[in-house]
Amino acid sequence: MAIQLVTDQLSDELDDKHREQVVGNFKIIEKAVNDIEKLISDAQQTDETDKKNQQVANNQALNDMQKQMNDKIKRITLGTDEDTIRLVVTAIIQEQGLIK
Repeated sequence: MAIQLVTDQLSDELDDKHREQVVGNFKIIEKAVNDIEKLISDAQQTDETDKKNQQVANNQALNDMQKQMNDKIKRITLGTDEDTIRLVVTAIIQEQGLIK
């Protein structure tokens, strides 16, 4: 959207018409600046919201990972984690030279 200011048509005389033209120009500039400030403010708020949402997602992912690790530690401690048992048994058998 192009902003039209009174430039070449500005009155040569310092009268009411000149004043109205200058005041009109300032009002147009003020509105444009306010619109720009609003856009910047909206963008900053969107960025903050996105950051908060990402932080919530990261926290949830970390909590899920912590729960998975705690569950695995519990299974290992109880001797019910099959993957770990296989690794340990394989390592022991390799140490004994029964398999390579």
